[in-house]
Amino acid sequence: MPPDRLRSIVPMFGGATSYVKTLTAILEYVDDQQPTPDELIGWHRGHFERVSSRDSIQRRIDYLENVGFIEHDGHHWRLGPEGTTYVAEQTTETLLEIMCRRNVGLRSLLYSLVPAPMTIEEIGHQQLNTHANLGWDPANTDMAKQRANWLRSLGLVHKDGHQYALTDGGHQFVETAVEQWAGSDPRPDTATTAAPTATTYETTVQARAVDPEFRETVLVQYDGTCLAPMNFATIS
Repeated sequence: MPPDRLRSIVPMFGGATSYVKTLTAILEYVDDQQPTPDELIGWHRGHFERVSSRDSIQRRIDYLENVGFIEHDGHHWRLGPEGTTYVAEQTTETLLEIMCRRNVGLRSLLYSLVPAPMTIEEIGHQQLNTHANLGWDPANTDMAKQRANWLRSLGLVHKDGHQYALTDGGHQFVETAVEQWAGSDPRPDTATTAAPTATTYETTVQARAVDPEFRETVLVQYDGTCLAPMNFATIS
């Protein structure tokens, strides 16, 4: 059975659009030096201004371990299975696949941004409505921002004023993801189990296998009805 996906997505130091750059630097350092826990803490303090809290640094290290980017042998950090895969290839596609597979909500957020841009408040509601197990306080926008910023760092989303929209790369991901992820773990983590009520969408589902997260995103966002053809023409 595949590992449970992580509900908490932790930001990297370095700024809202620099998560990937920071992650890559950490993994290259770990791969080259196999640092001790204190050395990895020290690396963070030496590379980012105003970063000194051990707890704050450790929270990010714990997240990287939980994803599988790094692992600890009792004395030193080394690359984990996901880190080994990414360092060997260092492509956005590889990292995106890892992040979507290991974290709840990233794919559904990309699907939800196809019809129109969303504010951070709308993103928060979309995530909570589609993934009931996330369970954070709806008034807290930090979790939504962290998801949006990971996608910004991956080049799939850009911020325009108060709204977040798909980039060309984001649209390209959605065009292939609906079928590419059709075999993903179908275990429900959503807030609804409603069946599709519109013939158009039901016919589409029967005609080909689709990502179960796409299906749930559509049902939640459109209250059990199909999308207008103009909104999801590229993937309906």
